[in-house]
Amino acid sequence: MEDVIEMAEIAAAPKESKRKEDRHFVTALARGLDVLACFRAFDSELGNAELAKRCGLPKSTISRLTHTLTELGYLQALTDPVRYRLGSSALALAPAAQQGAEVLAVARPYMQELADLSQGVASLIVRDRGRMLVFENCQSETYLTLRVAVGSRVSGLNTAAGRAYLVALPPAEQRQALTAFRTDEKVAPAEAEAILANSRDEQRRLGCTTSFGEWLPDINSIAHAFRPGPSLPPMTLSCSGPNAIVPPAHLLEKVRPLLRDHIRKIEAAFGVTR
Repeated sequence: MEDVIEMAEIAAAPKESKRKEDRHFVTALARGLDVLACFRAFDSELGNAELAKRCGLPKSTISRLTHTLTELGYLQALTDPVRYRLGSSALALAPAAQQGAEVLAVARPYMQELADLSQGVASLIVRDRGRMLVFENCQSETYLTLRVAVGSRVSGLNTAAGRAYLVALPPAEQRQALTAFRTDEKVAPAEAEAILANSRDEQRRLGCTTSFGEWLPDINSIAHAFRPGPSLPPMTLSCSGPNAIVPPAHLLEKVRPLLRDHIRKIEAAFGVTR
């Protein structure tokens, strides 16, 4: 599954030509952040060749970026052969994300209940530029379940989580996020608008968004976004699993009511009322 995610991320890497259209866009900064974003829990050490492949950049460019990031302390160089891992400057940013850890502490018990009921996986998912990032998973004990590692980046347009996130945003932020998602995934504007319209309709009718085999074949999911207080952007809670175990009817009839109830409880814990 991790290989599938990695291939999807590489294929969805934004083109430099798209970036050059925005005169306020600092390409060098974006490239450096792209390099840092490649490091995940299951890929904590990477070499220049791997980074070049994932970022879609020449090795010579990656070498300059990793050298600069190492000099600034955002990467630590390991020798024989030369590989890199996140350095102290990158780790120093972690306290700024402490609120996210507080959200996780509140949400995890509810996530486990959802995972057990769905017989799949409940995921807390946040936006990461043109993708959605899996922040935490709670698995059911079912053997044949969906296994997407924490730190994986998934589609913003074809997952229920990405669709729920879009619907939860105010208009100006929604337009910006939709553009980022469709640019990253190379989706035509009309198709992206259709996905957004359908997601709005689902949220209105069902109280959640869905993705039944649209992200990965035979994988179903539903999701709902919530606001963890005024200082953090929306996060999404999703329930997913293979069609053989977690069919759409099960998600909509059994899991959806609990998902909506748990979303209200999580928001109430942070003083958010609908």
